[in-house]
Amino acid sequence: MTTTASAGSRGPYARSVERRRSIAQAVLDTVVEKGHENVTTAEIARRAGTSEATALYHYPTKEHLLVAALELSDEQTALRPSIAEHRAVLHDLREFVATTAERTNIMRLHTVLLGRAGSPGHPAREFLIRRNQEAIAYFARLVRHRQQEDLAHPGLDPVEVARQFIAAWDGLQAQWLLDPSFDFGDHLVQAFRRLSGQNWMETRTALLDPSCGL
Repeated sequence: MTTTASAGSRGPYARSVERRRSIAQAVLDTVVEKGHENVTTAEIARRAGTSEATALYHYPTKEHLLVAALELSDEQTALRPSIAEHRAVLHDLREFVATTAERTNIMRLHTVLLGRAGSPGHPAREFLIRRNQEAIAYFARLVRHRQQEDLAHPGLDPVEVARQFIAAWDGLQAQWLLDPSFDFGDHLVQAFRRLSGQNWMETRTALLDPSCGL
């Protein structure tokens, strides 16, 4: 009896979660194809196979719809290299940016919401704060592992490096959207190398190598 009741009580909730996801997917598909400026509740309802009233029940404003799309995009395409495979991180960064560049409208949406989220109460604020915190925590762990293997300067604060790297990423992305004539991936990799002190560590290793003749 308990199992049956529990299963029944989860039914409406599961359907609600599924409906929210289908609406978010409809927004994401629209953003990728047409850009966030062309998102309308009528179009989203049509794509999701529901009514405008239902779409607005789950996401009361267009801004809420856009945040849902960005969250779903992150879930589907976020960079998740294993810390244990940190030596490949620079290659992974290049590959990730190359893939993301094919979804320019998602990059544009992120940059727009990042600017708007500075306003208190904006629907994107909580999500982007959490997103930044998770990214900073990940790259701080990455820097610590690289410090242990002499791939990052031991005197640097990993959290500060991570925060500065995320800021560099957001800034380079905004610049690339204005002028895509430079290699975004290469610039991002070089930013990580410099901020983590990798260039310095490589020079130090070369100088200490007896085969260099110094």
